[in-house]
Amino acid sequence: MEIGSRIRFYRIQQNMTQEELSRGIISTSYLSKIENNQTTASIEVLDFLCSRLKINLIEEEEIPLMKSLFDWYHDIVHRRQDTLKKRYEELREKIHSTSDTTAMLYFVLFEFRYLLTERDFAEAEAKLEKISLYKDIFEEKMTYYYEKFVGLHHYLQSKYSSALMHLKGAERFLTKHLPFEKWEEADLYYSIALTLSQLRKAALVIQYTHFALNIYQSRYDLMRCAECQILLGINYLRCEEYEKSEESYHLSMKLAQQLNHNGLLGMVYHNLGFLKSTNDLYEEAIQYYKDGLKLKGEPESLNTVFSILYAYYQLGEKDESKKWLEKGRELLAHNDRSEYSYHFKIYNYLLNEQLNDEFESFMKEEAIPYFLDHEKLHYIVEYSEIMANFYEERHRYKAAVVYYNIIKSSLKKTLIN
Repeated sequence: MEIGSRIRFYRIQQNMTQEELSRGIISTSYLSKIENNQTTASIEVLDFLCSRLKINLIEEEEIPLMKSLFDWYHDIVHRRQDTLKKRYEELREKIHSTSDTTAMLYFVLFEFRYLLTERDFAEAEAKLEKISLYKDIFEEKMTYYYEKFVGLHHYLQSKYSSALMHLKGAERFLTKHLPFEKWEEADLYYSIALTLSQLRKAALVIQYTHFALNIYQSRYDLMRCAECQILLGINYLRCEEYEKSEESYHLSMKLAQQLNHNGLLGMVYHNLGFLKSTNDLYEEAIQYYKDGLKLKGEPESLNTVFSILYAYYQLGEKDESKKWLEKGRELLAHNDRSEYSYHFKIYNYLLNEQLNDEFESFMKEEAIPYFLDHEKLHYIVEYSEIMANFYEERHRYKAAVVYYNIIKSSLKKTLIN
């Protein structure tokens, strides 16, 4: 890496301004030219700058350190939680004493990815802000990881359109024949498929999921194959290919049983329940949901509890719906899952037939804006229809039209693949 880029990187890492680094050595404008590799400074000047930064003038490549970094990243992607934190602490110590800038840059990128795995979003945001200041010095492979990790960051924040833009930016580097391993390609394709699924682009989801599945099958990665089959099942269902959807779910069920993975099996039962619910087979759906609930941990149970509530509501069994509403509220007290706080509050109004001014205000000012902001297209349509009917029943047709237009706009988004 050019010396100017190295100086800029370490200055930013140390939270030092150009004025602080250049003071007593050179002018700030001259330092700016050095950092942007627009001029070649004397060895004496470079030595002074490096001394102030406490780095070596001559960069040393540390191949074992680079290998350790990529092994750690491999463990992050493959969710080997038992080793991640320990290796992070070990690598952080080694990085502080290295003069290999390339290794340092990869550590910063992989550290950002690790923080996302740990769900430490505040710290990840702070790291990303700093990374963005010197991302233009990245080599192509680093830029690939930057785009991929920012895409994941936005996905976890429910900013799906932005996430897709970054993930597709990463995909462009796969066509440049950079040296990526097949599991890395599969992980990117699966990440793109997940994001497209949130945006309801079913045909594209199926395409990208098959890209990932073909690689996972060749590597005998049963866990990721099962996850791919679940994603295929969800999106075949959206294409109304019900037999293919059920087939994918049963394939994922076999894999989950082979892996003896209760969490995965619970997810399969939940999705089979949703398949039955989509076909108005609510009693069968409830049985699948309840089977899935037995296998899920508490944090993962909210969506299934809500689905049971919804199925009983569709059957007109209000007492059962209210029972599951209370179950959901109990879970919410232990889990900060804001999406479900909106769902349960909406159904509290519906079940208690309290479609009053308070309900109108909540839907207009809180609930529907939340689902719009988080691009939850299915619920935007469902809850906007409730609001359109609410206004029509009160002969407030202009207000109803607003929500029909929201429905129209959301449905268009699902159709544009």
